[in-house]
Amino acid sequence: LLAGIIRIQQPAGAVFAQGHPTSADERSDRGEEREKIRENIETLRMWKLLEALDLTSEQSDKFLPVLKDFQKARRNFEDQRRDLLKQLETALQSAPEDKQLKEILADLENNREQFQTELDRYMNQSKTILTIEQQAKLALFEDQFERKMRETIEQIRGGEHSQRKEFER
Repeated sequence: LLAGIIRIQQPAGAVFAQGHPTSADERSDRGEEREKIRENIETLRMWKLLEALDLTSEQSDKFLPVLKDFQKARRNFEDQRRDLLKQLETALQSAPEDKQLKEILADLENNREQFQTELDRYMNQSKTILTIEQQAKLALFEDQFERKMRETIEQIRGGEHSQRKEFER
């Protein structure tokens, strides 16, 4: 895990530590960089998950398409959620009408509900493929992986912010 995280730490640190982009080109470059980081994290997540589950070749043949479909769905829901949150932020900056806010909030709730449905489907499909022990490992993996990634990002941000302060002195 550490080797994989170290590979993605440098670009992640650079992206997370930077301020808001000022030009369209900078925003585009950051968007591309963030997409690369997200792909690296998803690859690392899949690799570590498969390692943790210790699947047979038959299980791998069945589980990998299910996992890839779920990752694609999660990415789409995250993108939609991020767009809706931007809409909400923009609306709040311009004296919005209650109706507009209600619509965006309803869309956010719908997004969350649809994602939960997709997650339930993924977990139900996984139950037909994985042993009970592997199901338990899957449940723990998601929580632990997310926590480790947040900790790593915080370390990157903290380290770069303290390095920047040292430089400014």
